[in-house]
Amino acid sequence: MYLAAWESGLVPAILFALSRSCEPCRRSKLKCDHVVPTCGRCIKRQCADQCIYHPNPLTQARRREKTTPSTRFAVRSDDGPAIPVQSIEVQTVESPNILASQVTPARSTEVVTREVHRAASAPPLQSRDGSANRTINIGFLGETSYISIFTDGLGSFDVSSPGLESSEVQEMSLSHDRIIQGCKLLSFLKDKHMINRLVSRWYEICEDEACICIEPIMKEWLWGLGMHHGDVLRDQNPEKIRRLCELIWRNTQTPVIFNQNTTAKHWARSATGPSIRWEVIGLIAVVAGQSANTPEPFGRGSKKHNSAHSSFARQMNEIAEACLNFCRDCGALGDMFTWLLMENYSLTAKIKGEASHATYTLSGEIVASAVAMGLHRGVKEEDRLPFFLAELRKRLLCQMYGAEIGISTFTGRPPRISHRYCNLQPPLDLAVSQLLLGGDDLTLALASLDEKGFNTSGRVRRVTWIRIWIGFAIQREDILDLALGPYTRDEILQRAEDIKNRHRRYIEELPEFIKKIRDSPIEIEGRPPTEILFMIVIHQSFRSNDLLLQRVLIRKAGASSEELIRLARSILKDILLISQRHDLGTLFKTDIASLLAVQGMRSAAVMAVELLKQEQLPVYPKTPLLPRSQTIQDLAVFAAGLGAVDPSDGSFSICDQGRKVISHILDRILSPPDPPIQRQASSEQPTHQDQDQQVNEAVMGAPANEPTQSYGFHIPCATDFTMTDLNFGIDAPFLGPDNDFMQWLENMDWERPV
Repeated sequence: MYLAAWESGLVPAILFALSRSCEPCRRSKLKCDHVVPTCGRCIKRQCADQCIYHPNPLTQARRREKTTPSTRFAVRSDDGPAIPVQSIEVQTVESPNILASQVTPARSTEVVTREVHRAASAPPLQSRDGSANRTINIGFLGETSYISIFTDGLGSFDVSSPGLESSEVQEMSLSHDRIIQGCKLLSFLKDKHMINRLVSRWYEICEDEACICIEPIMKEWLWGLGMHHGDVLRDQNPEKIRRLCELIWRNTQTPVIFNQNTTAKHWARSATGPSIRWEVIGLIAVVAGQSANTPEPFGRGSKKHNSAHSSFARQMNEIAEACLNFCRDCGALGDMFTWLLMENYSLTAKIKGEASHATYTLSGEIVASAVAMGLHRGVKEEDRLPFFLAELRKRLLCQMYGAEIGISTFTGRPPRISHRYCNLQPPLDLAVSQLLLGGDDLTLALASLDEKGFNTSGRVRRVTWIRIWIGFAIQREDILDLALGPYTRDEILQRAEDIKNRHRRYIEELPEFIKKIRDSPIEIEGRPPTEILFMIVIHQSFRSNDLLLQRVLIRKAGASSEELIRLARSILKDILLISQRHDLGTLFKTDIASLLAVQGMRSAAVMAVELLKQEQLPVYPKTPLLPRSQTIQDLAVFAAGLGAVDPSDGSFSICDQGRKVISHILDRILSPPDPPIQRQASSEQPTHQDQDQQVNEAVMGAPANEPTQSYGFHIPCATDFTMTDLNFGIDAPFLGPDNDFMQWLENMDWERPV
């Protein structure tokens, strides 16, 4: 047999092919790893467009093959040896990968763990134990990385460092249990019409302004999934589902190839149909879950969507988490993976709450993935990205940074990323449909923007809010740094003044229609609910940073509380108006609950404590900082709003705790006064420490037989009354980060009688 193979010329041909390399490596006399369509060395040297394998390098160049040899997974059971599983093949429809490869492939910016397709002429890769292995790109490496030493030293000689561009890992063994998990997960796609209806409804509600996954790309994914695998998903035949599951695992380990000429349609189709991936399955699930978590508006009736229930949203959240785990197993790191992380973060926050550990952990993974992709460097010309993807990466980075700073402020924790190490490029204020334009149409769309990149029509879209919020987020990070950092009083005052100056300059640079949102009542006539919600959030952003800064100044610099009270009253007034909008409260109940828990709770707590201190004064001031009657009414209405939050909402726990505290304080204020007892002489003024102890006893609930003078104290002038030291018996000051208030809530003795 071997003699026949030798005489036929097959063995000499194979031996000759072992030495073939791609053209750039062959010409540079470098070692090639023989990976197709692009070897790892060419990716590292940014010459992927020249990486081609010639069957005969000494003759005229031939066209590259458009097909990629299929691979097999070694599927093993827990108790048996590896079993080969044949992949499902679709021969009737052209593969989207072929469409994407019709343009010259550039450097793949999708950095993923992948099962490498070897060149036909390449020798097999062998690990130390003799088993086949594959290469894995380890992600972005910066200026101080170990590889930068070799790059700096050898770059001028056009010599790369062998063995450092990628790491070799053994081929992933796909266990039987893992395939079973994937098959069970795919069962939610059985009812194609229900999923399509939920997805379409979500984009109708958001007016195509979803978190990051835009509607045109989602439509391409759903079309490809239904066209190629609709019958398999509907029938749920075990053998076919198993083959489909194996195909998805294989595709998820393969990077998506694109360049600056790739259209959004081709990019989307490279991840659906025969190229379907776990990231896409997870995104379909999480978008359907967000739609199910949003109830029907009044007048439509909710019977049409029986799945629009919190249990279905939680089920979709679990499916998205499973898809993320599959992607982690495959080492997938790319745009679609970060999209899935961001969309699932939004759904998780709505289900489990902003302060939950699951939400906090997921936001940290978004930061880690974005940095590993190098997104923190900003979009650069040498990345050679298509326009739509470059803009979507800008949106993703800004939303990731804003979410991280927001959750760090809410929990009082240090941020896991800083604007000092990021190139935060605000995305252009373009509609989603304009992102997909090209040529002269795109030129006209860009010309419609002002010199700062804002639209000139006065529309407030999600991207408009992202552009505005990124400036506030940078200032909030600096405020958080003041709250957590070990600064002296003089340093705090100096840095606070610098933050205020930068805040004023930033507002002056905003367009007029944004300043109008800050200075005037929000115009809701003729505007869709989504735009109204964004305008409300923008309106709050102008004052929330000022409130946080005043809390820091009071806590660490002994500032007066007048400005803090003014800001708290203004914010709470807006929150009460928002909560009375039934159209918004029904359609965006989780967003409204989040506003109540974050902005509303922060302001209401300040007002409730200040009102309680006013009530303990021996002589009520003629011009109090808070009008007694109006403040009691506002706090009562706000407490009722907190009580109306649905128990299935992620913010319910925080809102319920806040309701109990505010009700407790109102009961103390409105309860009948104790029998009159001779007060202390006005000359015997209690010390500052005694005042704090009296306020603590009043808030926490003193025994019924405690004399009145235990709470009463006298101060010379009401205008000098400040909130300089409110600890409420806990280690962390109440006027510090938001986690102080949460700790106070947890330490409250709810069983003590009022």
